[in-house]
Amino acid sequence: MPGLLRQALRFRFGSLGGTGLVTLGPVVTRGKVVELRPPEGADAAEWSRLARPEGDRLEPRWAESDLDWVTRTSEAAWRERCAELRRLARDDKALPFLITVDGGIAGELLLDRVDRGRGSAELDVWISQAREGASITASALRLLLHHAFGEYELRRLTAAIPVGDHGAATLFSRAGFRREGLLRGYRRSLDYELWSLLATDRPEESISDLPIVSAVDVPGGGRGFERSSALQRRLHELVPGGAHTYARGSDQYPEDMAPVLVRGDGCRVWDADGNCFIEYGMGLRSVTLGHGYRPVLDAVHRALADGVNFSRPTRLEVAAAEDFLSLVPGADMVKFAKNGSDATSAAIRLARAATGRDMVAVCDQPFFSADDWFIGAVEMNAGVPENTRNQTVRFQFNDLESLRQRFAENGGQIACVVMEAATALAEPEPGFLEGVRALCDAHGALLVFDEMITGFRWSASGAQTVYGVRPDLSCWGKAMGNGFPISALAGRRDLMELGGLRTESPRVFLLSTTHGPETVSLAAFRAVVRAYADSDPIGVMERRGTQLAEGVNSAASELGVEHLVAAIGRPSCMVFTTRDGEGRPSQPYRTLFLQELLRRGVLGQSFVISAAHTVADVEHTIRATREALVVYRQALEDGGVDRFLIGRPVAPALRSLARPRQL
Repeated sequence: MPGLLRQALRFRFGSLGGTGLVTLGPVVTRGKVVELRPPEGADAAEWSRLARPEGDRLEPRWAESDLDWVTRTSEAAWRERCAELRRLARDDKALPFLITVDGGIAGELLLDRVDRGRGSAELDVWISQAREGASITASALRLLLHHAFGEYELRRLTAAIPVGDHGAATLFSRAGFRREGLLRGYRRSLDYELWSLLATDRPEESISDLPIVSAVDVPGGGRGFERSSALQRRLHELVPGGAHTYARGSDQYPEDMAPVLVRGDGCRVWDADGNCFIEYGMGLRSVTLGHGYRPVLDAVHRALADGVNFSRPTRLEVAAAEDFLSLVPGADMVKFAKNGSDATSAAIRLARAATGRDMVAVCDQPFFSADDWFIGAVEMNAGVPENTRNQTVRFQFNDLESLRQRFAENGGQIACVVMEAATALAEPEPGFLEGVRALCDAHGALLVFDEMITGFRWSASGAQTVYGVRPDLSCWGKAMGNGFPISALAGRRDLMELGGLRTESPRVFLLSTTHGPETVSLAAFRAVVRAYADSDPIGVMERRGTQLAEGVNSAASELGVEHLVAAIGRPSCMVFTTRDGEGRPSQPYRTLFLQELLRRGVLGQSFVISAAHTVADVEHTIRATREALVVYRQALEDGGVDRFLIGRPVAPALRSLARPRQL
């Protein structure tokens, strides 16, 4: 890396107003802790010792001065300069940093000449020769890009690089910059190249490719989980189950290691104790673009400014419906709601009205609705009348004969077949979905695809497009809004109109919700559609997931536990297996694996990835997994988890009794 790189940063300060003095990081780079912090007068001696020996390399690229190099790099000169920089920072005209490595100064980075009227600034950065080639400057640049693009809404970045400085050119090229032109005699008669980066052109690696420093340790060590545990206890006093979703419950995590989160950014989340994690699962699979994804937030902010909920439809409803129907070839009409259960239960009601039948055949897949028609068919079914339970029957995925048998046993009574066309663990066998379609047609039942997970994760157009089988109705949600609450029921016009005003049939109370058309989530959905059109989030998830699976499974093989622990499933939607020494699925060993991942800064009940996960995030996860598997193998050799596991094992979310994790 060169000593000095000059760049011009142009960005909007937005409502935050000004720069001030901030600390960025820390991040880990090849085992070194890198941080950007404000300069202090007390740094004078260390800074002078670092800069003075590098005069031949640095002075030609620094601003011209009548002072000799020794004077310019004296402690007195530093203290005077530091005071001036801090004054400029207080006046919102500069953002100065020292680059530190393991606590010691390694160089400088200065955002200077801030012009708020023009929204522009210049950046100087130099790194000591001893730190060149160790990725320190790359990490410092990424920290700044992450901060400026995220918090300060950076729109354009230009970099002036000395001609022939191939190291600098490589650095900026990898960060997404493109060469624009030549600046002849730019500084001291030296020619420079002008490179630029637009926010819309950034590769995903340049946005959040920052390995985390995890402060997670055993409870009571490191930062621990003291605050999270206190908040969780309070939640149990206020909210049944301690969470508003059973899958988010503390019983799904090791005891006293259930983080209560305070914020997220990209694929990272922070808990109440300050621990930082790489998150998998990403909002129960609802976030594919990353937490705080700027284009979605920008769209939401614009919608908020114009009002959220009205007594009549908005123009946004027209645009959102058009966007949705352009994605799904088999859908003629759509109705928006808030939760997946809203959509699937409306589909059941519509199918019953259209066919005059009551029964529903559901595939043996995990979850379709919080409403009685489905919950009556699971173990946690207290409060559901028996006659309601009896109206739902199950069949097996990839087993046409089981569905054929259900039709035979309940002749003329099944209104619809509800299923996911595929899951993380199971692809449809050749001819299976086509066979389901044919059986539904032969028996006069409707085919309903649940696209909650497959939509925007298999394809923006859903699994029905991937596998080429068209349902009568389809239900959508999860990633539609990148975490904002929105779901949809879509289908054939003749069916959907049964809930409209252009029908002679008795009207179906299809969906009529106060918050279904609120503008914020519709705006978020439209921004998601644009993101999928302008980039390739699914391709990123597939590549990162493949990298993760290969790394995790390689680590398991190296440790001889590949038959017990494995990353499996579609790369964009993976889970992990945890088996005991006999090869049986094991909740105690699952809990031990979760515990060891949490200690190493990885949070997730699965390996479901997002487009915000970077190569570095995946590499961190692979390292954490390898270390966790060392403990896992020790427990296997010990004959059980008792010496290693803190607290009781996790338990299935939809069990009939609170035991074995009863409070």
